[in-house]
Amino acid sequence: MAIAAPYPITLDVDYPERQSRWKTLLRLFLAIPVLIFAAIVGGAQDATVLAMWIAIVLRGRIPRWLFDFQVALLRWQVRAYSYALLLTDAYPPFEGDYPIRYEVEYPERLARWKVLIWKGITSLAHFVVLLILYLTLLVVIPIAWIAILIGGRFPQGLHGYAAGVIRWSMRVQAYFLSLTDEFPPFSPSADAGPGGHDTYVISSVLGLLGTGAIIAGLVTLAVISAQTVEREVSYAALLRGDAPISRTLVEQRPLDVMLLSATDPADEEFPFLEATPGHRLVRFSLGIENDDPDLRVHVSDFTLKDTAGDKADVLLAVVGGRVPPVSTAGDGLVEALLVFEVSDDEDPAELRYDPRAGLAKTIVYRFVE
Repeated sequence: MAIAAPYPITLDVDYPERQSRWKTLLRLFLAIPVLIFAAIVGGAQDATVLAMWIAIVLRGRIPRWLFDFQVALLRWQVRAYSYALLLTDAYPPFEGDYPIRYEVEYPERLARWKVLIWKGITSLAHFVVLLILYLTLLVVIPIAWIAILIGGRFPQGLHGYAAGVIRWSMRVQAYFLSLTDEFPPFSPSADAGPGGHDTYVISSVLGLLGTGAIIAGLVTLAVISAQTVEREVSYAALLRGDAPISRTLVEQRPLDVMLLSATDPADEEFPFLEATPGHRLVRFSLGIENDDPDLRVHVSDFTLKDTAGDKADVLLAVVGGRVPPVSTAGDGLVEALLVFEVSDDEDPAELRYDPRAGLAKTIVYRFVE
């Protein structure tokens, strides 16, 4: 019976029989410099990965010096994360021996057509599984932290589990980055070989289906976001302050908007603003109620078009008594005061509010007599 070859990416983690209680207690603080440096290393890694992909597409292989540099970056990162996750008490060195050993076999040839897109598709099933596994670490690591503080050691079973999750992740990362063409196994075991043909085919099909679903979702989101809601409003009624709310209210989750009033001309209301010769100031007041904390109101969200078709940007905007950009989430109904400049020979024809986030649609108020 043939013995399967080991996977070309290995991660060996020594089990520590005893661990320092005070180092464990303060691990979050002790790990801050290490994690900051790991983030910096991650920035350098992005440029290196792009260079590797170009080299693979052009030559079908990675220059050995570039490969070794990339592996060194990954080795430091896995040391940093393993230290932060309590797998060892040893502070990560920049070089030399360490209880966490990460190695990658150098591939002589790599498939050009698999770079990035195909490997992203075939890795999708792994990414989903890893997301679940990393969520379990949110339970495992705190349990281990308490166990070390009480007993001075990381429970061996939990230690092996955490090391296995990281090992699985590093295999998938190396595959996605094209450090190898060998498909990763769905296993945390250190002895696991490359994923089998059937596993590869199933992962490819699931990845294609998942990628198609993601693309369809993004297209749907783009179509929904690109839609507009239009309201026709009597400009004369708006100036009088008696435009029906039913004509100006736009209700859409997470954003409700209503056009409250207008002043034309508004030069006397804003003596500190001076319109250019041949122009006047026009003021609009909107009520905005927002439930999305990620949606902020920006000055550039609003534009005014006059009867000649010319567009005007906001000269002054105050939203809920504050200068944009501001978040109004949780503030209830707030007033947005907008001041524009229009030609003396033209009247406002259209006020547009284009929110920048979520599924909120563009709102267009068209002014009629």
